[in-house]
Amino acid sequence: MRILLAVGSEKQINSGAAWCASIEGVSAENLKVAILGTDRKALAEYGRKTLATELNCNPADLAVNTIEADATAILTHAENNHCRSLILLYEANQSGLQKEVFQSSKHPTLWLRIIGKPPCSESKIFSAFQKPSRVTTVVLQKLLGFSPSKTLCSEVDLQRDNLSEAIKSAMKEDEISDNELILFGIDDPDSSDRVYKTALMLIDSKTTTSMGLLHDGYTLPEKIASQVYHWAANVAPPMDRQERVDLSQDLQSGSAPNLEFFGLISAAAMLAAFGLIQDSAAVIIGAMLIAPLMTPIIGAGLALAQGNRPLFRSAASTVILGFFCALIASMLFGWLVLVFQEPIMTSEMRARCSPSPIDFCVGLVGGFAATYARTRRHLSAALAGAAIAAALVPPISTAGLQLAFHTWTWDPNSVGVPVLGPILLVLVNVLMIMGGSAFVLWARGMRTDRTLTIQDRWTVRIAAFLFTITLLIMTWLLLPLTSRKSLPNSDQKNSNSRQAVLPDTTGTASDNLQQRQTTGTESVEFSGD
Repeated sequence: MRILLAVGSEKQINSGAAWCASIEGVSAENLKVAILGTDRKALAEYGRKTLATELNCNPADLAVNTIEADATAILTHAENNHCRSLILLYEANQSGLQKEVFQSSKHPTLWLRIIGKPPCSESKIFSAFQKPSRVTTVVLQKLLGFSPSKTLCSEVDLQRDNLSEAIKSAMKEDEISDNELILFGIDDPDSSDRVYKTALMLIDSKTTTSMGLLHDGYTLPEKIASQVYHWAANVAPPMDRQERVDLSQDLQSGSAPNLEFFGLISAAAMLAAFGLIQDSAAVIIGAMLIAPLMTPIIGAGLALAQGNRPLFRSAASTVILGFFCALIASMLFGWLVLVFQEPIMTSEMRARCSPSPIDFCVGLVGGFAATYARTRRHLSAALAGAAIAAALVPPISTAGLQLAFHTWTWDPNSVGVPVLGPILLVLVNVLMIMGGSAFVLWARGMRTDRTLTIQDRWTVRIAAFLFTITLLIMTWLLLPLTSRKSLPNSDQKNSNSRQAVLPDTTGTASDNLQQRQTTGTESVEFSGD
């Protein structure tokens, strides 16, 4: 395991050299040294000689480099040299930089405030509050050669008790000396964590005992998320701050319900209903283009990416109110149609009564495309195509027309499932667009400071709830397919024969009338010969 030691002064080199030499298995091959400051060649040479003396190796074999005193530069240097652990040596004038490195590092990081000599046995290392986890124990074995032998404050309530006073009292009671080490295991280096806040206060204090803060690094899910993020950043670099602010404000304003939104969604629903009755794909496409539902759905995705509960409530309420507004508008249009003609079940309406697992892919890819187009100003023209692909309003209008026409017949062989089928299609598209937009926005930099960690319980609960709904819908859609495959051959032939007996709309009106009388299918209006 390669270790990177970041130092910035002779004092750090002198104290850190002995500690590095005490680590079992450390050699010139797996120890990398970063001198903070690009103009500090003399200090780099001093560090090379001091470490070579402690490690009993040739100075030329040690990799000592000068880098910028910057957190990003330190982490990049560690990544480029394939270092899987970092050791930081506390110094008051560098505490801000070291804190930033400690909080940002994705590898196991040990931040030490050295007072005396390195611990020579497990009895010299104490855990402050929690019993070390398996991961922490393994990391300590690699970084120090020992794991803590005792927990000083095992009975302390981490949420209520005064942790600083508790650890000071335990140090006096156990008579901790300067050649011993008190270790603080930090699960997540976040400013709201009480253990981390206490450790920062003690490491900055004038205590006469060595202190150590250990962060185990990313977990497996966080490492996977990190790889995905870096891949996404290479494909599409994250937006700059002003672009993120502008997009966030645009989505927040577009996710709030208003009269303009309800007017557009009502007009889109009526236009889609007209296209469905006329069996006109061109009119339906026009309805898709003016439907404003895509913006609040992407706004909900932004809320999931950022853990923004108020934005999610606003966007979700807008989507739900827009759904009912479009449903009522299409029902009113359907009742108006009944005044002039008999109800018609066109092929465009039938197509939206039988959702399938493929619709999940359509919604997900449509959400990816629409959201990515929103984050790239020069691709704004692609929003129209994504809106057409997602097709949110036509299924709502189909359900509204079927409610107005009293189409309740469950006939999966010809028209699928009326009312419920189109509503499920809308729900599938909304869930997939929301999930796809949350991923794209997160990858493009629209997220909180706590990157690649899952700390917001509300976000986890909402994501789990939406994922569960998605699985239930997919299971419900897959059941007919699996049951149909399990039917005997004779039943499949009978089912296929029933599907084949459909009215032939290509013949004359008299032929179609005779066929309807024979098959008993629903009545359909025709214009003549």
